[in-house]
Order: sequence, then C-alpha cells, then structure tokens
Amino acid sequence: MKVLVTNPPWPGPGYGARSSVRWPHRRKDKYLEYPIYLAYLLAILKREGFETRFLDGVEEEMDIPSYVNAVREMAPSLVFMETSTPSIEYDLESARGLKEALPDSRIVLLGPHVTYFHREILDANPAIDAICRGEFGETGRKIASALSKGADLSGIASVSYRDGERVHANADKDDIDDIDSFPYPDREAIPIEKYRQGTFLGKKTATLISSTGCPFKCIYCLWPKTLYFGKRRERSPESVVREMEDVVHRFGADEIYFDDDSMFITRKRLIELGSAEEKSPTRVNWIGQARVDILDEEAMSLLKRAGCHYLRIGIESGSKRMLEAMKKSTDLEACRRSVQLCRRAGIKTQAFFIFGVPGETVESIRETIDFAKRLDPDSAQFSIIVPYPGTDVYETARAKGWLKYDTWEDFASGKCILETPDLPAREVEEARSRAYREFYLRPSYMLKTLLRIRNLSDIRSIIKGAKSIIARLFFFNKC
Repeated sequence: MKVLVTNPPWPGPGYGARSSVRWPHRRKDKYLEYPIYLAYLLAILKREGFETRFLDGVEEEMDIPSYVNAVREMAPSLVFMETSTPSIEYDLESARGLKEALPDSRIVLLGPHVTYFHREILDANPAIDAICRGEFGETGRKIASALSKGADLSGIASVSYRDGERVHANADKDDIDDIDSFPYPDREAIPIEKYRQGTFLGKKTATLISSTGCPFKCIYCLWPKTLYFGKRRERSPESVVREMEDVVHRFGADEIYFDDDSMFITRKRLIELGSAEEKSPTRVNWIGQARVDILDEEAMSLLKRAGCHYLRIGIESGSKRMLEAMKKSTDLEACRRSVQLCRRAGIKTQAFFIFGVPGETVESIRETIDFAKRLDPDSAQFSIIVPYPGTDVYETARAKGWLKYDTWEDFASGKCILETPDLPAREVEEARSRAYREFYLRPSYMLKTLLRIRNLSDIRSIIKGAKSIIARLFFFNKC
C-alpha cells in the first residue's frame, strides 16, 4: 500500500510554520522547523514495509490546486496530513480537494487542533476518514496496517473515524512507552538542509528528540495535554548519542538541535545525557533546552565539554505574580543565575518571554521588558499568548468571554486575540514591538554583538539574525 505523509500548503502572506511547531504561526522569513514527527512516522511506516512518500506543501511553496495535483500523481491509498489551529480551514480545503481527486484514498488528520475537535471535524467534513488523536507514530502504523488488511479502525486506541454516516471515537491510550524502539527519523525522505531556524549556526543542522512530553502544567503549553496526554518519555543516553553520531557521519550534520519540550527536567538526566555525549568520539556542537532550576557550575561545565554551545530557556515573564499565574514553577533569581552560569561557561542563551496571559497589566509588561534587558541573554524572543484549543488558558478565556477572533486563522500569532478587563489587546501587541526595539537596539547590546565577531561566520550570523528580527517586526505590524 502506498502511503503519503504530508505537511499541506498554508496559503497567504509569509510562510506558515506548522509542522513540529508548538506555536503554529505565520512568519515573513522562510525559517521552518524540521518536521521531525512526520519523519518519524515515515520511518515507522517504511520499517513495516509500506511504500512511503513525503510532500511538504509549505516548504515547496505550493498553493492548494498545485498540491492536489502533485498528490494525485502520487496516487496514495492512504494520506496522513498534519494540521494546526490557524491553518485548519486551509487544511480541510486541501483534504476536500484530495478526496475529490482521489475518492478511494483514505485521509487521516494529525495534530492538536483535530485532537481537541475530533468529533466536530469528522461530523462536518465527509472528506475526512479518520483522526489520529495525540502522538501519531505508533498509532499511524496501526492505522496503515489495519487498512492494508481491509480491517476497520475499531480496535485502535486514540483514533476517531467515520463508518458511513456514523462517527466513532475510540478510547485514549498512550502511544508507546519505549521510544528507544523507534527507528531514526527518515532523513533521506526529508533532507535536513531544507529546514532552518534563526539561532542555528551550523550549515547543516540536524533536529533530534531525546525525550517527549513534560510533567509541568504551564497554562499556555499546547503539546503536553494534546499530544502526550500528560506523559513524559525519555530515550536512553546511549540511544541519543548513537543517533548523534549517525547524523554526523551519514548526513554531514555539523550542528544538532534537540527539539524536546524540555531536554533536561532533572539534574540527574542532565548529568547522564551530558556524560554520554562527552564520551562520544564524534564531536559536534548542539543546541538544547533546559529548566533554569537544575543548572549549576558543574552541570554547565559538563554541557560545554559535551558540545552544548546554545541553550534555550523559557523565562516567560519578569513578574513573579505572572509566573505564578502561568503555573510556571520557576523563580526570577533562578532565571538570572542560569543565564550568568551559561555566560561563564561560554554557552550562548536564548530567552523566551510571553505577553498577555490573563492577569497581565501594563506594570507587569514593564517588569518583563526591564528584566529581559537586565538578564541580557544573547538573543530573546517576545511572543503574544495564543490560547490554542486544548490549553488551560483557552478554556479560561472561552468561559469568560475573553476570546476576540473572527476565524481560526486569527490564532496565527500576528495579533492578540485574548483581551481581559485588565489589558486591551492593542496594548499587548504594542508591548511586543516595544520589547524587541528596547532589547535589540540598546547600545550595550549592539556593542557586545560587535565585540563577539571573530570570523566571517560570525558576521553572517549577525546579519541573518538582524534581518530576521526586522522582518518579524514589519510582519507583525502588518497583521
């Protein structure tokens, strides 16, 4: 059976960052994350003996008619299509086009939005045959196996499906516990060099996963509840290192990005993984994400020796009150200390901040901008809260009537769609632009950036980063 795994088009201005993105959004520049979960699904299906194809309608810059024509030529019997909240109307249009072109093909949707609204979407869209709720690696394999044998989907957990006019929703179940048993993502079908992010410094950066899920309860976080159902799984350090060596030797990777929800939840995990990477004979720089409350001098020294040269840290706010409102179980002193430790160890940092969570005020926004400047990470990202369906903040905002949007596409991060009695949406949008200007246009920051230049690669990196920030600001202002 021929199976297509696909990231469909997202028409409109800029580029739609959907696949493997925790906050699906539009952006001006073509910095798209590697679709690693689709690459896992491809590898799992290929191991089972299915004939697989991949098509990324966003990366290929397709419109929906050209996408449908391309899929028609492939003639798959089964299509797994990734979706998101802001792109869902386009995703459904693509699915309807595929069903019209290939009426005998089965179309299965993937992603948090369809996980949350699985019954509603199946009821309203006869073109959709099934929805894979939550993680889709092992569940996708079971779907393909059942359909290839002419069986129905009634025995597969976490699947909602159509049976004539009736819609069935099977019980939820964890996808799989032993993620070491997964094959490596299919990087032959999805080349690593086609995908980049602004903080990547290598020429060929490979994306890896060392764990999935997160046990914490931040009210704005989409994936832990909608993809992993609250469960965290960790690969063995040995498995992670073997894959690092594989991408370097087989695919020429000169940098690795770990796209975990949180790479290091505990200090024990940090030491185990860092020690395994340090012992590997294959040396490669890598980027990771860590909680601020587990970092100390010994840990940072180990990470540096193991190849870590960039850490992403979710700070989120400079207001203690807002951190509590977010259920972000960290404190400002730990944030400050972690960035200082990284700086002393020679590891760059990128800090993330969110504006507009319920409870936000003009004063707490000011606290956050000032804290970001005092913290002085190497780069910072300032975002507006997007209350995606499936998050706690969505449930609260919907119940209180705080959601202000016309279509699902308004969830694409361009503007603020959550307005509380404490803060108008326009104030939140202006705060984001103000934060970028105040952080990056400081004379001290510009001087520090210039003093870091050591070679031509550094100059290219600075120019690339500056272009990305400028493009982002202009794009936001036009939304």
